[in-house]
Amino acid sequence: MKINFETPSFLSSLRFVVVAGLIVVSLVPLALVSCVVEERRQYYDEAVGAIARAWGEQQRINGPVILIPVVPNANLGEAGYSVAVMPERLEMRVDSRHHMRNLGGIFEAPALDIDVVAEGAFAALDRDVLEARFGALHWRRATIAVGVSDPRGIRQASLQMNDVGIELEASADYGPAAPGLRGAVGGLEHGGSFSLSLTLRGSEGLSAVPVGDRSNITMASTWPHPSFVVGRSSPDEREIAPTGFTASWTTLDLARGFPGIARVAANDRALFAGKDLGFSVVEPINLYRLVERSVKYGVLFVVLTLVSVLCLELATGRRFHVVQYGVTGAALVLFFLTLLALAEHIGFTWGYWIAALLLTGMVGAYARGATGDGRLAALAWAMLAVLYGILYTLLRLESFALLVGTGVLLLALAMLMWVTRRLTPTADSSGQEAALGGSSPGSG
Repeated sequence: MKINFETPSFLSSLRFVVVAGLIVVSLVPLALVSCVVEERRQYYDEAVGAIARAWGEQQRINGPVILIPVVPNANLGEAGYSVAVMPERLEMRVDSRHHMRNLGGIFEAPALDIDVVAEGAFAALDRDVLEARFGALHWRRATIAVGVSDPRGIRQASLQMNDVGIELEASADYGPAAPGLRGAVGGLEHGGSFSLSLTLRGSEGLSAVPVGDRSNITMASTWPHPSFVVGRSSPDEREIAPTGFTASWTTLDLARGFPGIARVAANDRALFAGKDLGFSVVEPINLYRLVERSVKYGVLFVVLTLVSVLCLELATGRRFHVVQYGVTGAALVLFFLTLLALAEHIGFTWGYWIAALLLTGMVGAYARGATGDGRLAALAWAMLAVLYGILYTLLRLESFALLVGTGVLLLALAMLMWVTRRLTPTADSSGQEAALGGSSPGSG
């Protein structure tokens, strides 16, 4: 059977092949745009890290805890051990206020000003019982310690024991939660109450270890988007509002994960590891994550646009040059780079719609100049506007993104089925030509 390369059927099939090839080719610039997004995201992460190092990193508050050094046993070769005594009761209130710090003109991250107020009490200690359990102890070298994960952020610290001020000094070998603050304390046989006040700088998050046999910890912040996945458990109560949040935890000794009295080494960090409670700072709209998601949807966007143009061609009989398809595809890919460039300066939402308006206008004007048909150009503009609206909706959706995306693909497939339903060759050649648009390739 001889194939006629001039028939409308063959030319339509060839156009499908060309459009499919253009879609495959568009994956290359989309991959390059994705690499640019990843590079910019790394710059952003480095900037956030630099802001945290300059202001103060994520803070973890631990204590107060009494540390009594163990007299080294020469026969066992032991040295550098202490007995850690937890408070009988701990009431802690942590308030934080956030502000945005800028680096490099376009990168910014939230920083925290933190105020900590705590009070509680230690039970009386029996020397004979403790020494029978742990060996001889240096009672006169006993200290009370408060752990702060990033001491560079400390702006003020005061601690009182039985209403007597304790002189604090920096300590790198706190033991269970180094580094921190430490001060000499006496009169442990009688126990007593304590009060603690701290002013800190921090970023990325905040947590506290419930060291008391009964610990009540309350946190409040002006940051409205906390994540409570930090540490051992979620808050017992929490309230989140646009102006901030409050959260509270109550922990008993049986649930905190470590004993009330324990023998620890100077460099042992395992006792309190993973036992803290708190929150991390979450940015709900990370523009790099949104741009990355938009690029992932880019293939879908290019497919829908070029297939829509092809359907428009088959439905109207208008013939577009393969170069015009290629230029349209290039414009679609350039949208994502434009979005990234604008979003870094004016935010994702404004960047998205300005980029969409810019590229839609350019493609519409290009269609008007290429066809000389204002109605066809307006139709192309409206089609792109709808597609950009659909893409924005998909980016904002979380739980229903897959469902909506699949529905859009099914709708596009239905449209393609409708305009190609009569492309199958029949005995009536004239009927086939009519189905393809009612004109020869050279018409229109």
